[in-house]
Amino acid sequence: MKLSLQESTGLLTERLARQGRELTASERALAEALGRDYPHALLESATALAAHNGTSASTVVRLFAKLGYASYAEAQREARAEVTALLQTAGQRAPVTIGTQRSLQQCVDDALLHDQHNITATRDGLDMAAFEAMATRIAKGKGRLFVLAQINSAPVAAWLALHLNMCRPGVHELGAGAVTATDQLLWIQPEDALLAFSIRRYSSGPVNVARRFREAGAQVLAITDSATAPLAALAHHRVQVRTSNASPFDSYTAAFFVCNALVSAVAQLRHEAVSQALARRDQLWKDVEASQLIVDEVPVRAGRRKGGKG
Repeated sequence: MKLSLQESTGLLTERLARQGRELTASERALAEALGRDYPHALLESATALAAHNGTSASTVVRLFAKLGYASYAEAQREARAEVTALLQTAGQRAPVTIGTQRSLQQCVDDALLHDQHNITATRDGLDMAAFEAMATRIAKGKGRLFVLAQINSAPVAAWLALHLNMCRPGVHELGAGAVTATDQLLWIQPEDALLAFSIRRYSSGPVNVARRFREAGAQVLAITDSATAPLAALAHHRVQVRTSNASPFDSYTAAFFVCNALVSAVAQLRHEAVSQALARRDQLWKDVEASQLIVDEVPVRAGRRKGGKG
């Protein structure tokens, strides 16, 4: 069955190849120019793009509408993502992402478009067999679970370790606390597992730790931003997240989405044990932490004793 123009999906080059015959002559000329300089051609405004190609802004807008884009801004977001995916550092990505004039409202809208795309692309490309294997290993594994991340991924790993600790015993942030990562590696057992993050720029630390886990016969689970990440080759199971952004810095929204899904899956697989653990946690909170809350009191006026009459 033929795919209609408004149902088009995929990158601009794929849409043009599939539907170019149904474009008008002026639209086809513009499409050919875009194809020669994609994705960089889309980094400028629709007006500038039209001027450079001897056409009108209305033709630009009409072309992208026919190709199934909700707006020219959506196509630009795609192009920025494709360009920045090839650039390793924030310094390299800065001219692409913030080198053009944008209003602060556009910054908000661009961030939303990127994160919506990141989550959708991550979900659509999710290896469910790998996800299920990871969730099952975390939920039902008998050994300890070590969570490892470095630099920018550390906040995501900390959130994940915090919530997995409420779902099962034996969760450790590798390298956190008094015992260093090197010392903790002394006691890795085959029943243990490592869940490691690897988001560009890649560090040798997680790779070396993962290699040690494999040598000990333990499983390695990975969350990466690319199949070519060095950690990917060492992982028994791996899921991939999108990190494109409207700023020079990688977005971790999709990584949080995957971690949230993992916690939800582990809690579901251990629902009885988790319910009991959370009930115990509520009681512990009352016994240990509730007394530490600061409760504002009505100030006592000068000359009056607390509890007295005058």
